[in-house]
Amino acid sequence: MLCRGAFFERRRRAQNAGGNGFMEKQNSPTRSVERALSILECFLDKKEMILLEIAERTGLSSSTALRILNALQEHDFVVKNPQTKKYHLGSKIGWLAEMIPSESYEDLKKIAYPFMVSLNEKWNEDIHLFVPDGHSKLCIETVDSTRELRQVIRVGSRHDILRGAAGKVILSYMTEEERKKVPGLPDPDETAYRKIREKGYALSMGEREEGLWGLASPILDKNGRLAAAISMSGAMNRFAGSLEEKETEIVWVGREISARLRSR
Repeated sequence: MLCRGAFFERRRRAQNAGGNGFMEKQNSPTRSVERALSILECFLDKKEMILLEIAERTGLSSSTALRILNALQEHDFVVKNPQTKKYHLGSKIGWLAEMIPSESYEDLKKIAYPFMVSLNEKWNEDIHLFVPDGHSKLCIETVDSTRELRQVIRVGSRHDILRGAAGKVILSYMTEEERKKVPGLPDPDETAYRKIREKGYALSMGEREEGLWGLASPILDKNGRLAAAISMSGAMNRFAGSLEEKETEIVWVGREISARLRSR
């Protein structure tokens, strides 16, 4: 996929050049496809938008944007919230993302997976492996719980970095300048991020879903940079009785995976 920076630079140049927008190519047999792609690319930096905002971002008329959105919605590439009238990406995007090769994470996944299975077998909770992805977190591996109350996260799915234990870990390893650029992040509590680094884990309580708690630990590369975050999530009543033991174990797992990753 076109990277965010290149995409927005291309759009800026085209819009500065005049006309109805960079996708408003006349007499082009691929114009409809390009218009649809321009709409999907709008969601690279914003999760939800109303029709007018999408039209403004793409340079399309509202009627044209609506027609294309309706077509995308029929195929589950976008979804419209009937209450807010805002559009967001649909499930088909997530399914396609799962088909993207992730060779660059293969070493990390091979090292982490046995530890993830071990945690899952002991606690029967959901275990996820996230890597930083811009201002999001990308799930690259998961071992699912068999319990009824659990958190379903698909491999290849991207999630809000502002919610959940893994997001806190990723944020804590950003620089202060990087955190200031994260959309929607309130005034960063640098003391809290320092404590996460010192303790080796982050805790979330009902931030993603009510009644679900999560723990996450950093995985560091040979240069001490954050490579990933491993997380465990489950019901509050199950976590509350064994929280200290789970905290100790998630920290140990994060450090063990880090050590093996550095040895590669």
